[in-house]
Amino acid sequence: MAVAYHINDDEGLITVRAEGVVDPEALQAVGRAMLEDASFDPDLPQLLDFRGMQVVAKPTTLAEFRPFVEDEFREQVHGIIAVVIDEDLETSLCADIYRLTCAIPKAELFENYDQALKWLMRREFVPRAPLLQEHYSTYDRGDNAPE
Repeated sequence: MAVAYHINDDEGLITVRAEGVVDPEALQAVGRAMLEDASFDPDLPQLLDFRGMQVVAKPTTLAEFRPFVEDEFREQVHGIIAVVIDEDLETSLCADIYRLTCAIPKAELFENYDQALKWLMRREFVPRAPLLQEHYSTYDRGDNAPE
């Protein structure tokens, strides 16, 4: 079983990787440890990579994991999140991951790792409206204001 997270301040990205047989309690414990980590920044984008993951399933797996995602995780994370799955995941697990991804407003689900990275980079490095307004306000003070 392999579930781990990595907070990279230099690259401005948090990655969570789960592969092989994963116990839902272990996934929740790693998520909670990440949120409690002293270097955790809630505004950093996240890449949750679940390719190749298998869950030790029981009928209540999603019901037990949902409160953590919908309450603790969603409330403490403010950055965008790319969730990556692959075609090898069981259909029911894909559906559960989809439902949990939909519970987080700034999350998107991907079946392609490269597309997830591109989405994160485009979303993080596109200038936001206030920055554009600041930039154009300097033109308004001079004679060369844009028309």
